[in-house]
Amino acid sequence: METLLDRRTIAPGAIYCVGKNYSEHAREMQLLEGTASKAGEEHDNEPIIFMKPPTALETEGVITMPGFEGHPLSNTMHYESEIVLLVGKSSDGCSIEEAPQYIGGFGAGLDMTLRDVQLAAKKSGNPWLKSKGFRKSALISDIIPFNDALFPENIEISLELNGRRVQQGLVTEMLHSPAMLIHYLSYLYGLRRGDLIFTGTPAGVGKVSPGDTLKAMLSMHGNGDQSPRELVSLQARVI
Repeated sequence: METLLDRRTIAPGAIYCVGKNYSEHAREMQLLEGTASKAGEEHDNEPIIFMKPPTALETEGVITMPGFEGHPLSNTMHYESEIVLLVGKSSDGCSIEEAPQYIGGFGAGLDMTLRDVQLAAKKSGNPWLKSKGFRKSALISDIIPFNDALFPENIEISLELNGRRVQQGLVTEMLHSPAMLIHYLSYLYGLRRGDLIFTGTPAGVGKVSPGDTLKAMLSMHGNGDQSPRELVSLQARVI
Protein backbone atom coordinates (compact mmCIF):
# COMPACT_ATOMS: atom_id res chain seq x y z
CA MET A 1 0.00 0.00 0.00
CA GLU A 2 1.15 3.52 -0.70
CA THR A 3 2.23 5.75 2.15
CA LEU A 4 -0.78 7.28 3.86
CA LEU A 5 -1.37 11.01 3.70
CA ASP A 6 -1.10 12.51 7.17
CA ARG A 7 -4.53 13.82 8.20
CA ARG A 8 -2.86 16.79 9.90
CA THR A 9 -1.74 18.07 6.49
CA ILE A 10 -5.32 18.22 5.15
CA ALA A 11 -6.71 21.76 4.89
CA PRO A 12 -10.03 21.72 2.99
CA GLY A 13 -11.60 24.81 1.53
CA ALA A 14 -14.99 23.10 1.82
CA ILE A 15 -16.38 20.06 3.62
CA TYR A 16 -19.36 18.57 1.78
CA CYS A 17 -21.57 15.99 3.51
CA VAL A 18 -24.21 13.63 2.14
CA GLY A 19 -27.39 12.86 4.06
CA LYS A 20 -29.35 9.61 4.02
CA ASN A 21 -27.08 7.87 1.51
CA TYR A 22 -27.82 4.37 2.88
CA SER A 23 -31.39 3.05 2.73
CA GLU A 24 -31.42 1.63 6.26
CA HIS A 25 -30.10 4.87 7.74
CA ALA A 26 -32.69 6.84 5.76
CA ARG A 27 -35.41 4.73 7.40
CA GLU A 28 -33.70 5.12 10.76
CA MET A 29 -33.79 8.92 10.40
CA GLN A 30 -37.44 8.86 9.33
CA LEU A 31 -38.26 7.14 12.61
CA LEU A 32 -36.25 9.70 14.59
CA GLU A 33 -37.93 12.54 12.70
CA GLY A 34 -41.39 11.01 12.95
CA THR A 35 -41.74 11.06 9.17
CA ALA A 36 -41.80 7.33 8.38
CA SER A 37 -42.47 6.98 4.67
CA LYS A 38 -45.03 4.80 2.99
CA ALA A 39 -43.91 1.39 1.81
CA GLY A 40 -42.33 1.50 -1.60
CA GLU A 41 -41.57 5.22 -1.57
CA GLU A 42 -38.72 5.98 -3.96
CA HIS A 43 -35.50 7.66 -2.91
CA ASP A 44 -34.49 11.09 -4.15
CA ASN A 45 -32.81 11.08 -7.54
CA GLU A 46 -30.33 13.67 -6.30
CA PRO A 47 -28.16 13.40 -3.19
CA ILE A 48 -28.96 15.39 -0.06
CA ILE A 49 -26.07 17.78 0.50
CA PHE A 50 -25.13 19.87 3.49
CA MET A 51 -21.84 21.44 4.55
CA LYS A 52 -19.57 21.87 7.52
CA PRO A 53 -17.18 24.83 7.76
CA PRO A 54 -13.46 24.02 7.43
CA THR A 55 -13.09 24.91 11.13
CA ALA A 56 -15.14 21.78 11.97
CA LEU A 57 -12.17 19.58 11.00
CA GLU A 58 -10.58 17.65 13.88
CA THR A 59 -7.42 15.61 13.32
CA GLU A 60 -6.39 14.70 16.88
CA GLY A 61 -9.32 12.38 17.63
CA VAL A 62 -10.86 14.53 20.36
CA ILE A 63 -14.65 14.92 20.59
CA THR A 64 -16.18 17.53 22.90
CA MET A 65 -19.69 18.78 23.49
CA PRO A 66 -19.86 22.36 22.14
CA GLY A 67 -21.18 25.11 24.33
CA PHE A 68 -21.99 28.79 24.27
CA GLU A 69 -21.47 31.15 27.19
CA GLY A 70 -20.98 28.28 29.59
CA HIS A 71 -23.95 26.18 28.50
CA PRO A 72 -23.84 22.96 26.44
CA LEU A 73 -25.67 23.21 23.12
CA SER A 74 -27.12 19.71 23.24
CA ASN A 75 -28.13 16.75 25.35
CA THR A 76 -27.74 14.19 22.56
CA MET A 77 -24.57 13.96 20.48
CA HIS A 78 -24.58 11.14 17.91
CA TYR A 79 -21.76 9.43 16.02
CA GLU A 80 -21.97 8.82 12.26
CA SER A 81 -19.11 6.87 10.66
CA GLU A 82 -18.46 7.60 6.99
CA ILE A 83 -16.17 7.01 4.04
CA VAL A 84 -14.46 10.33 3.32
CA LEU A 85 -13.16 11.37 -0.11
CA LEU A 86 -10.29 13.81 -0.60
CA VAL A 87 -10.62 15.81 -3.80
CA GLY A 88 -7.37 15.48 -5.74
CA LYS A 89 -7.85 18.18 -8.35
CA SER A 90 -10.30 20.97 -9.06
CA SER A 91 -13.33 20.59 -11.30
CA ASP A 92 -16.23 22.77 -12.34
CA GLY A 93 -18.06 19.91 -13.99
CA CYS A 94 -16.86 16.37 -14.69
CA SER A 95 -18.77 13.42 -16.06
CA ILE A 96 -19.50 10.42 -13.87
CA GLU A 97 -17.02 8.43 -15.98
CA GLU A 98 -14.29 11.02 -15.36
CA ALA A 99 -15.11 11.41 -11.67
CA PRO A 100 -12.62 8.87 -10.24
CA GLN A 101 -9.81 10.96 -11.75
CA TYR A 102 -10.71 13.70 -9.26
CA ILE A 103 -10.46 11.51 -6.15
CA GLY A 104 -7.10 12.11 -4.53
CA GLY A 105 -7.64 9.69 -1.66
CA PHE A 106 -10.11 8.25 0.81
CA GLY A 107 -10.29 7.50 4.51
CA ALA A 108 -12.56 6.99 7.50
CA GLY A 109 -14.47 9.84 9.10
CA LEU A 110 -16.87 10.73 11.89
CA ASP A 111 -19.69 13.21 11.36
CA MET A 112 -20.61 14.19 14.93
CA THR A 113 -24.18 15.45 15.18
CA LEU A 114 -26.21 17.23 17.86
CA ARG A 115 -29.29 15.16 17.15
CA ASP A 116 -31.74 16.98 19.42
CA VAL A 117 -30.68 20.32 17.94
CA GLN A 118 -31.02 18.96 14.40
CA LEU A 119 -34.48 17.50 14.96
CA ALA A 120 -35.75 20.67 16.66
CA ALA A 121 -34.46 22.82 13.80
CA LYS A 122 -36.03 20.55 11.17
CA LYS A 123 -39.34 20.58 13.01
CA SER A 124 -39.40 24.38 13.10
CA GLY A 125 -38.22 24.70 9.50
CA ASN A 126 -34.95 26.40 10.45
CA PRO A 127 -31.44 25.66 9.13
CA TRP A 128 -29.54 23.08 11.17
CA LEU A 129 -25.91 24.13 10.69
CA LYS A 130 -25.41 24.34 14.47
CA SER A 131 -26.14 20.63 14.81
CA LYS A 132 -23.50 19.62 12.27
CA GLY A 133 -20.94 22.38 11.85
CA PHE A 134 -19.53 22.98 15.32
CA ARG A 135 -15.80 22.68 16.00
CA LYS A 136 -14.42 19.12 16.19
CA SER A 137 -17.53 17.74 14.44
CA ALA A 138 -15.67 16.43 11.35
CA LEU A 139 -13.02 13.88 12.26
CA ILE A 140 -10.87 12.09 9.70
CA SER A 141 -8.27 9.34 9.60
CA ASP A 142 -5.10 9.43 7.56
CA ILE A 143 -5.88 9.27 3.84
CA ILE A 144 -5.21 6.38 1.46
CA PRO A 145 -3.94 7.79 -1.88
CA PHE A 146 -6.14 6.94 -4.86
CA ASN A 147 -5.22 7.11 -8.53
CA ASP A 148 -7.21 4.30 -10.12
CA ALA A 149 -9.90 4.35 -12.79
CA LEU A 150 -12.64 2.89 -10.56
CA PHE A 151 -13.37 3.29 -6.87
CA PRO A 152 -13.06 -0.14 -5.18
CA GLU A 153 -16.44 -1.79 -4.60
CA ASN A 154 -15.34 -4.02 -1.72
CA ILE A 155 -14.65 -1.17 0.73
CA GLU A 156 -16.53 -1.25 4.03
CA ILE A 157 -16.92 1.42 6.71
CA SER A 158 -17.54 0.22 10.25
CA LEU A 159 -17.56 1.67 13.75
CA GLU A 160 -16.82 0.27 17.19
CA LEU A 161 -18.14 2.11 20.24
CA ASN A 162 -16.28 1.07 23.39
CA GLY A 163 -15.14 -2.06 21.55
CA ARG A 164 -18.59 -3.08 20.30
CA ARG A 165 -19.47 -3.04 16.59
CA VAL A 166 -22.40 -0.64 16.05
CA GLN A 167 -22.18 0.32 12.36
CA GLN A 168 -21.21 -1.45 9.16
CA GLY A 169 -21.82 -0.61 5.50
CA LEU A 170 -20.35 -1.38 2.09
CA VAL A 171 -19.70 1.29 -0.50
CA THR A 172 -21.95 -0.68 -2.89
CA GLU A 173 -24.88 -0.06 -0.53
CA MET A 174 -24.71 3.70 -1.09
CA LEU A 175 -27.67 5.20 -2.92
CA HIS A 176 -25.24 7.63 -4.62
CA SER A 177 -21.78 6.26 -5.40
CA PRO A 178 -18.51 8.16 -4.87
CA ALA A 179 -18.33 8.79 -8.63
CA MET A 180 -21.87 10.15 -8.67
CA LEU A 181 -21.13 12.45 -5.74
CA ILE A 182 -18.02 13.87 -7.42
CA HIS A 183 -19.97 14.35 -10.66
CA TYR A 184 -22.90 16.04 -8.88
CA LEU A 185 -20.89 18.32 -6.59
CA SER A 186 -18.52 19.41 -9.33
CA TYR A 187 -21.38 20.70 -11.47
CA LEU A 188 -23.45 22.33 -8.75
CA TYR A 189 -20.80 23.86 -6.53
CA GLY A 190 -17.41 23.31 -8.10
CA LEU A 191 -14.83 21.18 -6.33
CA ARG A 192 -11.38 22.39 -5.36
CA ARG A 193 -8.25 20.39 -4.65
CA GLY A 194 -8.18 19.53 -0.96
CA ASP A 195 -11.96 19.61 -0.39
CA LEU A 196 -13.45 16.75 1.64
CA ILE A 197 -16.64 14.80 0.96
CA PHE A 198 -18.29 12.84 3.77
CA THR A 199 -20.28 10.28 1.78
CA GLY A 200 -23.00 9.33 4.28
CA THR A 201 -23.41 6.93 7.19
CA PRO A 202 -24.92 3.44 7.41
CA ALA A 203 -27.60 2.56 9.95
CA GLY A 204 -26.81 2.22 13.63
CA VAL A 205 -26.16 5.83 14.68
CA GLY A 206 -26.34 6.49 18.40
CA LYS A 207 -25.43 8.60 21.38
CA VAL A 208 -21.97 9.19 22.83
CA SER A 209 -21.05 10.25 26.37
CA PRO A 210 -17.85 11.52 28.01
CA GLY A 211 -15.37 8.67 28.38
CA ASP A 212 -16.54 6.80 25.29
CA THR A 213 -13.99 5.59 22.74
CA LEU A 214 -14.72 5.18 19.04
CA LYS A 215 -12.88 3.40 16.25
CA ALA A 216 -14.01 4.00 12.67
CA MET A 217 -12.43 1.58 10.21
CA LEU A 218 -12.13 1.21 6.47
CA SER A 219 -11.69 -2.42 5.45
CA MET A 220 -11.37 -4.27 2.15
CA HIS A 221 -13.31 -7.50 1.70
CA GLY A 222 -11.55 -10.39 0.02
CA ASN A 223 -13.00 -13.27 -1.96
CA GLY A 224 -14.71 -16.26 -0.43
CA ASP A 225 -14.02 -16.83 3.25
CA GLN A 226 -11.22 -14.27 3.57
CA SER A 227 -11.66 -11.91 6.49
CA PRO A 228 -11.89 -8.17 5.75
CA ARG A 229 -8.49 -6.47 5.78
CA GLU A 230 -8.29 -3.21 7.71
CA LEU A 231 -6.88 -0.41 5.55
CA VAL A 232 -7.00 2.58 7.87
CA SER A 233 -8.72 3.53 11.11
CA LEU A 234 -9.69 6.58 13.10
CA GLN A 235 -9.42 6.44 16.88
CA ALA A 236 -11.38 9.03 18.85
CA ARG A 237 -12.44 9.72 22.41
CA VAL A 238 -15.18 11.81 23.96
CA ILE A 239 -14.05 14.17 26.73
